[in-house]
Amino acid sequence: MGVINRILLFIYTIAFAVLSLAIVVLCTGVIPIDLVWNNFLYLCGRYETGIAAFAVFLVSIQLMGVSFSSNKKVKYASEAILIHGDLGDVSVAVDAVKNLVDKTARAVRGIRDVKVRVLVEAAKGAIDTNVSVHLTVVIGQEINVTEISDQLQTAIKENVKNILGLETLTVTIAVDNITNVALQKQRVM
Repeated sequence: MGVINRILLFIYTIAFAVLSLAIVVLCTGVIPIDLVWNNFLYLCGRYETGIAAFAVFLVSIQLMGVSFSSNKKVKYASEAILIHGDLGDVSVAVDAVKNLVDKTARAVRGIRDVKVRVLVEAAKGAIDTNVSVHLTVVIGQEINVTEISDQLQTAIKENVKNILGLETLTVTIAVDNITNVALQKQRVM
């Protein structure tokens, strides 16, 4: 459900909460029913009331459509990838894939720093899942950007294929910085 639909649902819920509270007030007799009936008849004679009622009707239809629709793709980033093997299915945590890609990327010469984001898309009812890896890297000046990106993509795809058996893997690389200073590891004392 998108942001706009959530806002519409929030407003819709508040409106029905106020309406139900008004009905409770009417049932307890705090406000005389004749006063409410006169105001209701006045509002029914106004065209603005008809426009507002039509808008509420449209919002109702929109929210009903959203509640009955099914997403074509389910995206989840903190769960697991289901890999189908010859003898059964294996569930691999997305964090495990992220760590594998991180270690593989750091092993490539010229990579100074890397941030990994893994996105898993699975169509409902489909057998295969699409795994996308997005890397944000800091590279050194000693190597060409296209060469290091090709090496990085090849190393990640081969390593993930050899270890996890994932054939379809999309690797995108964004170079965040090019530096000549090697990042030094902090020493623990």
